[in-house]
Amino acid sequence: MSERRRCIMVVDDDSTVRELLLITLGGRYNVICLPNGDDIVDLITSYMPNLLVLDINLPGADGYAVCREVRSLTMLRHLPVLFLSVRRDDQSFLKGLESGGASFLSKPFDISALNERVEYLLRSYRTA
Repeated sequence: MSERRRCIMVVDDDSTVRELLLITLGGRYNVICLPNGDDIVDLITSYMPNLLVLDINLPGADGYAVCREVRSLTMLRHLPVLFLSVRRDDQSFLKGLESGGASFLSKPFDISALNERVEYLLRSYRTA
């Protein structure tokens, strides 16, 4: 029996980005894609992903608010969060870190850079 595959939860309102991440990461990981951050804490505690990939520009609560909500729970404080955004400014990057993000990648992104960042975060942050 093989080892349990790690799980990545993707939250992005752009269906093209969700599909790209599902195709790119789905061969190695279980990938769960969501169009918004609604009920994110319930979904995370149900699936217990090893990584959260989070867009900043979401309908309703933005990615920063979603990240703060995730970080508010002790059991999720070590879950790595990779922000994806079309924003390229330093303020957005710093705000992502301040809200609890572990890393930031600008859209459009290079697939190899995405894979390297995902691997780094999964190695660096051990989650159950």
